[in-house]
Amino acid sequence: MGLDGGSKILTAYLALTRAIDPVYRIAVARRRRRGKEHATRHQERFGITQVVRPEGSVIWMHAASVGETQSLLGLIPAILAQRPDVSIVLTSGTVTSAALLERDLPDRAIHQFSPVDTPAAIRRFLKHWKPDVAVWVESELWPRMMVETKRRGIPMMLLNARVSMRSLQRWSFARRAATKLFQMFDRILVQDQATFGLLGELNIPEEKRRLTGSLKAELAPALPAAEDAAEILRALDARPVWVAASTHVGEDEIILQAHKLLPKGTLLVLVPRHPDRGRDVKDLASGMSFGVARRSAGQQIRSETEVYVADTMGELGLWYRAAPVSFVGGSLVSIGGHNPYEPILLGSNVVHGPHVGNFADIYATLRQAGGCLEVDSAESLAEVIKPLLVRTSGADMLERATAALGSAQSTTELVCDEVCALLPDIAN
Repeated sequence: MGLDGGSKILTAYLALTRAIDPVYRIAVARRRRRGKEHATRHQERFGITQVVRPEGSVIWMHAASVGETQSLLGLIPAILAQRPDVSIVLTSGTVTSAALLERDLPDRAIHQFSPVDTPAAIRRFLKHWKPDVAVWVESELWPRMMVETKRRGIPMMLLNARVSMRSLQRWSFARRAATKLFQMFDRILVQDQATFGLLGELNIPEEKRRLTGSLKAELAPALPAAEDAAEILRALDARPVWVAASTHVGEDEIILQAHKLLPKGTLLVLVPRHPDRGRDVKDLASGMSFGVARRSAGQQIRSETEVYVADTMGELGLWYRAAPVSFVGGSLVSIGGHNPYEPILLGSNVVHGPHVGNFADIYATLRQAGGCLEVDSAESLAEVIKPLLVRTSGADMLERATAALGSAQSTTELVCDEVCALLPDIAN
């Protein structure tokens, strides 16, 4: 049986990748004109690069976008410290992630845009970089990329893996294809017990799986190098403030209604998950008679500002540090919630809605410890936010949340050891 595992869907997809290169070239050209591809590095999408492969062993890490790449920023230095003979090539698909990585990656770590999923692009990439190990992060699994890597006998790992029951049900029509893709990995490091069990249902041998926890539990966002960061923190310290982070369509209205119920003078920093919604969010808040300013337009927080739309990337750590309490979005609508680790590690209590399936285990742990609060309406949101606007009032809750996360603090070390175990020994 071939690498398609007898899956008709996988066979058809792999056949399609042989013919789709012209379509990708048109798509990348259009995206480049819209600023969604890098102006001078777009050829990396086809496996063509001007960067010379470093000497020694190379680990290739592939992540989807900002969240996945950021989760590696604690792991990469640990690997490089343990293996001074190793360099890392990190691929991602978005211009935003590239900009953040250019700022944050250490020496001996190189960013490249991920090649499109065609045989020619993947083969060029693999021929140039000759990785000794290939690591995928979370769920960015492209079949052609995986098949070409497997054919070369390169050890393959999936880390920070998370599979939900909903994902499993979604794959039901292509279960054989999903099983085959997961079986290609030599090692799968999972975030939670539920994923460990669900991968068993896909017939992934237990010896390939290891429960390590989430890398995101150990990574606090860096304070941005914005010139006005200190000024902003001083301004926010002078008044009651709360954050609504990573919000989606359908949540902003509820959040703004809750803000209406809070004491006069309170500031809401509203951070849409997708910054391109900034104008719409500002218009919504203005339509509800709030005094609004917008970060991407260079507008400042003034005494009359009631809602500050922070529609920029890479600054969420700044807002979490400034606010004693944060609502974590994607949870009042059926998105599945977002990362609760970051606000807690930066000293902000977490409030969330009922839809947190993407991080079910950690939210359950936090709730059991009394380290977060769940709401389902504007009224309940305002009710729990109001007392937490005073930082000392939420100190005990934050302490419980921090303690609940403590068990995950060895994840980076565990994952580092697992990745390095797949590398060739250091040459004498």
